[in-house]
Amino acid sequence: SPAMANGRCRIHGGTSTGPKTQEGIENIRKAQWKHGQRSAEAVRRRKEGMALRREIKRLVRITTSL
Repeated sequence: SPAMANGRCRIHGGTSTGPKTQEGIENIRKAQWKHGQRSAEAVRRRKEGMALRREIKRLVRITTSL
């Protein structure tokens, strides 16, 4: 069951203070990772792919108009 509406643990009664160590913070970050489609690397790859496709289309238009 989820925590109570006031943010306290329904079993222990204490509030969560979140991770304190770098390892704990990293574990939380990894747990929140869903699919990576909006990561900086994925966005960069999509932009490069689109630029390459635009260049190919431009070259095709040039060669077919000759």
